Amino acid sequence: MRFVIKKLSDDLNRVGVVGNCIVDQVMIIPAFPQQDDEFRALQSYRSVGGNACNSARVLAKLGHPVDLMASMANDPESDWLLQQLHAKGVATGLCPRLHGQSTPLSSIWLNQENGSRTIAHYRELAELSVQQLSRLQDNRFAWIHFEGRNIEVLSQFFKGSKGLNNTPFSLELEKARPGIELLLPYISTAIVSSHYLKHNEESAEQCMERLRSINPGMNIVCTLGENGLLAMDSAGNMISIAAQPVTKVVDSIGAGDCFIAGLISGLVKGEDFEQALEYANQLAALKIQQRGFAFNV
Repeated sequence: MRFVIKKLSDDLNRVGVVGNCIVDQVMIIPAFPQQDDEFRALQSYRSVGGNACNSARVLAKLGHPVDLMASMANDPESDWLLQQLHAKGVATGLCPRLHGQSTPLSSIWLNQENGSRTIAHYRELAELSVQQLSRLQDNRFAWIHFEGRNIEVLSQFFKGSKGLNNTPFSLELEKARPGIELLLPYISTAIVSSHYLKHNEESAEQCMERLRSINPGMNIVCTLGENGLLAMDSAGNMISIAAQPVTKVVDSIGAGDCFIAGLISGLVKGEDFEQALEYANQLAALKIQQRGFAFNV
């Protein structure tokens, strides 16, 4: 599939992305070690990380005007993050700067053998408040995507977000955080990870039937890695799409975030759910065959 990229107009294509922004310290290792091993990394580099940040960068790469909303510390690490985001075309005017706190950090081991990643995360930064989230209502968006975190605050925000009633929301269910399903009545599209399925010990079919009982009118997709994806559209039609064949998995960091960006981009551009899923599936396959997010689309 050829990805045709052009700068899109603000009024009809602006996307808001709400969630986490962190500094990733990536170590490329030759193979995953045994406990108590000592080994030398092949390469080390610093990168912008966090689900929301990754999706925002890819959406900007696909031509969308993008506004990120994430808590930011008032420290040199967050200064660097903001510089990197601005350079990639992501607007950060909605990101509050918090004094006396520190930027979240992740240490990522990227296995050169198979492209898998293992992540240790440290966070000592407050989540967004309802008052901060309310700034979304002062802007016009074609779509707003939310990471499935900060559940209690998101629930309060959704209940009071009357100014955004006509804006479609998507929600990532990556982890089975307590109460996350309470957000589903406000969502038009739910993206479910294999991690969420595994935690709940249910199949994709079982999960979609359960989530659909909460909100019968939303689109749902379960991403299944090498097994492709299974989805159900708002009319209850089942969609199954195989994983794209890839020559070699080089870097799986942010593959799910890339998929989400592709799905949102397709839907905002007017594609139907199945077409948008195909687009997202192919975009994620392109990403995992290349290092980082500097892939050509």
